[in-house]
Amino acid sequence: MGKVIARGFLVVLGVLSLLNTALVWFALDRVGMRLGTPAPTPLAESTLRGDLGAHFAMFGVLAIAAAIRDDRRLLLAPMLLPALAIAGRLISYALSPAPAALPLIAVEAVALAGVVIARRGLS
Repeated sequence: MGKVIARGFLVVLGVLSLLNTALVWFALDRVGMRLGTPAPTPLAESTLRGDLGAHFAMFGVLAIAAAIRDDRRLLLAPMLLPALAIAGRLISYALSPAPAALPLIAVEAVALAGVVIARRGLS
């Protein structure tokens, strides 16, 4: 039963991540307005689409692949990506504390913890 829950969790998290990829790639203006970070130039748009899209796409594809293949080794990147994102957010928070960053850190921490726990349920 634990393996089924772990695999299901990873698929759901992977699909949500791929939906984030689609939002970043195809609705960047809406994402930017929600986050308060609209891209001021085409180069900034390209950077956000490339970097954020790659982050979410890699996380999503590997989380789903790990669930489908029942292979915990595929979860290295899905563990490192949110861990590094949390590190970057903590640096930003230390340099200029903004309470709005705390919910984002919490979401990434929950995702990281979930992947670590799910990893234990895979072969």
